Amino acid sequence: MTDEQTMTAETKRDRVRRLLIAPLTEWGFRKPGDVREEKHAKFLTNLADSMAYMTDAQLEQLRDFLKTRGEGKDRRGWPRMATIVPFAEQVAPRPLEEHPTICSWFGSARGRQALAEGTLVSEFLFLTKFKRPPLTDGDWMRVRGRAQELDSERRVKADRRRRGVASHDDLQFLAWMDEIETRAMALLPEERT
Repeated sequence: MTDEQTMTAETKRDRVRRLLIAPLTEWGFRKPGDVREEKHAKFLTNLADSMAYMTDAQLEQLRDFLKTRGEGKDRRGWPRMATIVPFAEQVAPRPLEEHPTICSWFGSARGRQALAEGTLVSEFLFLTKFKRPPLTDGDWMRVRGRAQELDSERRVKADRRRRGVASHDDLQFLAWMDEIETRAMALLPEERT
């Protein structure tokens, strides 16, 4: 088998193992003493699956961040997921579409309700930023206020485009809004007929 065939057969999980897990293990990370072997193997599999969205360069950057984050007395134990995930989010925020709990927010009746209320894009942006749904009155005020701002800005810029006087920034904003709306719409439940 050639190197090229090996690379094309590599799974996302294998890629994370090659670029993140194996180098950190070689660096000296080991199973924490209070963790059973099976549980540690499951942790490494979950880590590989959780970080599969990252590019090679992002995985290498995360690896560099984690090198000094070993746990235990000798600082050689694998860090917990609660330590790793915030660093991964700093390197490359995980796409909202890969958060099952958050996806279920739009997959529920709330998704269609957000569409009907005109807050779909604003809620998607809120969920992207905070990685949780709006829960408090203040959260909902923020979502609704942002929805009004985005709608107003979209109408003005779309009118400029229609009249042929849109700036490059106007067109970029409209393309960005369309992209966010498309991503949010893809999370909505399918209509049952």
